[in-house]
Amino acid sequence: MTSEPNEQADPDEQGAGWTGPGLARRIKPGGAPRPDPYEGMREAMLGILDEWESARRADRAAYSRTAGRGPITPKMQQRAAEEMLAEGEAAGKYTGTAIEGFVAGAALDRLRNAGRARREWENRYKPWQAEIIYNARHLADVAVPEIAKELDVSEGYVYRVLRTNAAYEYRLDVRDGAPGPGWQSFEAADVVAPKDEPEVIAHRAIEEYLAAHPEHADHEAEPRLRVLIWTAAAEEQPDEQAVRTVLWPDPDDQ
Repeated sequence: MTSEPNEQADPDEQGAGWTGPGLARRIKPGGAPRPDPYEGMREAMLGILDEWESARRADRAAYSRTAGRGPITPKMQQRAAEEMLAEGEAAGKYTGTAIEGFVAGAALDRLRNAGRARREWENRYKPWQAEIIYNARHLADVAVPEIAKELDVSEGYVYRVLRTNAAYEYRLDVRDGAPGPGWQSFEAADVVAPKDEPEVIAHRAIEEYLAAHPEHADHEAEPRLRVLIWTAAAEEQPDEQAVRTVLWPDPDDQ
């Protein structure tokens, strides 16, 4: 196992096939083959060949009707043979091109699906992995080996996350501006963050607020946003017990 989600290639994707060892690797415990990355290709190709055969039969029927109007000459036979050879060659080229198109399309689809899955992980889960691990251990009482197995990471990685992170509470306040009523509570939540830099909570809350309220991005020198952070506790804590207070814009950076 590694300290990050396993990104090694799936052995089933290497040399996959539907005979011999390839088929054996694709069989699930229940006996059903795993999904074929080119599923549907065979059916589509059979349909193409059926259409081609139907067209050939129609051409043969037309030739038979024409031939029935008079004797079949050697020249007619030669022309018919040439047409059959040309049809066979065209059929081979058409079928080969169709197969290449299906294979290329399937490869492109797999690439795009893998990209979407990777982006989903990067956007929806990776930023919150520490919180997922911490809450699974402390809120759901999931054992470390089970957490590691579920996320496909090492137990050492899980222990390191638990050792270096802690639960916090934060509150985001917005200033209405003088001579308004001052700071007004906007949101509050429980989060998990690194023990040595809980201010990342504040930076994330401010970024999300400004993204949702771009009209507030144009600020004056006076701070407009404030984030107070406390170590998680069962009871509500006063502002003066906050372990961090982050202002935006930061007066020290003016």
